[in-house]
Amino acid sequence: MLGNGGLSGRISDAISSLTSIETLDLHDNDLKGSIPNGIGKLVNLSSFIVSYNVITGSIPDGFGNLTNLQLLHLHGNRLRGTVPLLASKGQHYSSFISDCGSPSVFDSPLDCPSCTMCCNSQSECDMTEKKTDFGMWSSVFIASAVFALLILAAPLVKEIFTS
Repeated sequence: MLGNGGLSGRISDAISSLTSIETLDLHDNDLKGSIPNGIGKLVNLSSFIVSYNVITGSIPDGFGNLTNLQLLHLHGNRLRGTVPLLASKGQHYSSFISDCGSPSVFDSPLDCPSCTMCCNSQSECDMTEKKTDFGMWSSVFIASAVFALLILAAPLVKEIFTS
């Protein structure tokens, strides 16, 4: 854990050789540059915390390989693009936080479909609603049922008002 340690500079590409590392906490430093593309090689990584640095650039595609990730804190940086869909492997607790809220320092905020919390450029963070297939299909079912009831009730309503 090197969070709040007064570090400066860039995260080296050599970090991808630390394949057995489980936690990488570099929050509240003065790290610049981008997240190395080799981050996806750290398949044992369960925590990646780089919040409140000066990290820029796009999210590496390799994030999609981090299937053990439970904590991902990217907020307080200047990242852009899309965070790949992250699976928390059925863990009861996961915390995926990024700058996906509005207003953003960019034209559009970071896209993070897996994020549990979105922060904006004013450091205000809000919980996001989990989108589930069940929620979507239950909404479709309820809307269909209401529509069917309206169609069935139309002749009855017409008969009441014409009598």
